[in-house]
Amino acid sequence: MKKTYQEIFRSIQANKSKLPAAPDIGIKILSALNKPNGDVKQVVKIIENDAGLVAFIIKTARSVRFLTKNAPKDLESAVLRIGMRETYHLSIAFISRSVYSSPNREVLKHLREARKFSTKLAVISYFLAGNISRIPPSQALLAGLFQDIGVPVILVALEKHPDILNDEVKRKACIDALASLVGRLMVKQWGFDDLVDVVNSRKNWVMDSPKACLSDLILIARLHAMIGTNEFKECPPLHKLPAFTKFKFGELGPDNTLQVLQDAQQEIAEIEAMLSA
Repeated sequence: MKKTYQEIFRSIQANKSKLPAAPDIGIKILSALNKPNGDVKQVVKIIENDAGLVAFIIKTARSVRFLTKNAPKDLESAVLRIGMRETYHLSIAFISRSVYSSPNREVLKHLREARKFSTKLAVISYFLAGNISRIPPSQALLAGLFQDIGVPVILVALEKHPDILNDEVKRKACIDALASLVGRLMVKQWGFDDLVDVVNSRKNWVMDSPKACLSDLILIARLHAMIGTNEFKECPPLHKLPAFTKFKFGELGPDNTLQVLQDAQQEIAEIEAMLSA
């Protein structure tokens, strides 16, 4: 079976030009940010062409995370509240959800499941980063969303391998074998080389970096995102993850998960609903 997985990866690698391109709006926002005279009005002009993104940015600026006495009334004030770099990360996260599709109903079902999990992982990552000072929340959101960026590509490729696609055990084994390999292709093609380590650390529960990093945070978030799944039973306890010892997130609840996440379920659900809209 490993030989088949290798063949699938070689096929994906040989057709890199057919991989989904980075969202055009994200590229334009980044270009505006990198200009010496780039300002909020330029970013707003780019975003306002996508009604869904406009609504998402404004709702995010009005959420608990950015709450102040006076809620932003328009897109420009929302971008000012969030910050231009944060707006860029949030925009990429919102738009990139829809770059994958398939006419195959079975593939489409698994694509939706993968998107739902990635969204949950991204939102938990976003919230956890908001409780520490060293990692920007929007960067954590993007990292959480992109850790599995290779999974949709693999699922689409499995249309030609129905024996793997339709077998839960084989499908999971194939994804676990190839997700980091394909993910590296994707983040490099999209220009997010800084997320290669995050992609490489997928499910590497024993990873022990010299100091706390983004990959550590995403591992902790991933374990929590897996709660309620069959895979969660195979995961090590949170307190045994080397990554866990590098942050001070407070007490563990009775189920050995972070109490801070239990206490913030409403806020997390709010952000997840906005990102899924």
